[in-house]
Amino acid sequence: MPKKNILFALLIFFIGISIWLLNSDKKSTIIEDNNFAIEDTSIIKKVFIADRSGNTITVKKNDGSWVVNNKYEVRQDAINTLLSTISKLKIKKPVSKSSFDNVIKFMATSGIKVEIYDKYNLIKSYTIGSNTSDHLGTYMLMENATKPFVIHIPSFNGFLSPRYGIQGQKLDVVNWRSNKIFSLKSEEIENIKFTDLSNIKNSYQLSTNPLILSDYTSKKVTVNKEAIFKLLNSFEKLNCETYKVKWKIDFSTQLHELIVNSDTLRTYQLSEGKEKSKEENFTVDRMYATVNHGDLMLIQDYVFNKVLITLNELKK
Repeated sequence: MPKKNILFALLIFFIGISIWLLNSDKKSTIIEDNNFAIEDTSIIKKVFIADRSGNTITVKKNDGSWVVNNKYEVRQDAINTLLSTISKLKIKKPVSKSSFDNVIKFMATSGIKVEIYDKYNLIKSYTIGSNTSDHLGTYMLMENATKPFVIHIPSFNGFLSPRYGIQGQKLDVVNWRSNKIFSLKSEEIENIKFTDLSNIKNSYQLSTNPLILSDYTSKKVTVNKEAIFKLLNSFEKLNCETYKVKWKIDFSTQLHELIVNSDTLRTYQLSEGKEKSKEENFTVDRMYATVNHGDLMLIQDYVFNKVLITLNELKK
């Protein structure tokens, strides 16, 4: 065989070997075992998330509805975002050699553990690490794997940890709780008792079957049926702004008490300057509130003013 032909044959051989090695390397790093996504989220019945500070979140599906930590109703948008994220995760690329050690170290010290269960078994488990420098991907490591990957959602420009309720590598149940305070249809309301602590004469009692409106002395008052109808229909969707579980307030500053059927809403004066450090619309007036002596909430006046109305607004 001529020397030229031998050199050409060797060149073809080495090119073939190079192509095979490249394809083999791709297949060995991104394989089925590294598939982070669960496309059919209907099989998911529980998601457990834990940070390195000892905070845990368990969202569980009970009879078609989701609860968090076996105590609170879950925000619908929060569970929708979580399930959508779980179904769309894609491997963007392996972690570069230069970043590998730092990514692994961060996961070991600050990573967030995620476990996903069907009705009976653990079906997926991985650790969420830090975000890439361009904020277009998030480092994740599959349980029992040795290589982390950069994970993203195609067409979504952003990192993924907030979609798991993670803020600053920490978890807070407040991020998962439904803000729903009242969700009552008008026909479900049997009685309302409103007490204005700043002016008792504004107070009233209302029963719906039969329709009776009484003032603070229990004297019957002629009703404005249109105003009563509007009030009863205002309890169908009343949400607080957020919860302030760790805050302490002066409960002597109570403003109102509103009893609807068997639930009692109490409102309190907002502490001067308490919210000034928040990056939000300072022109919105707010109050503190509790329901049935539960956790402290922040509510907005313009949302609740439609139910914190006075006797004069209901009588004819």
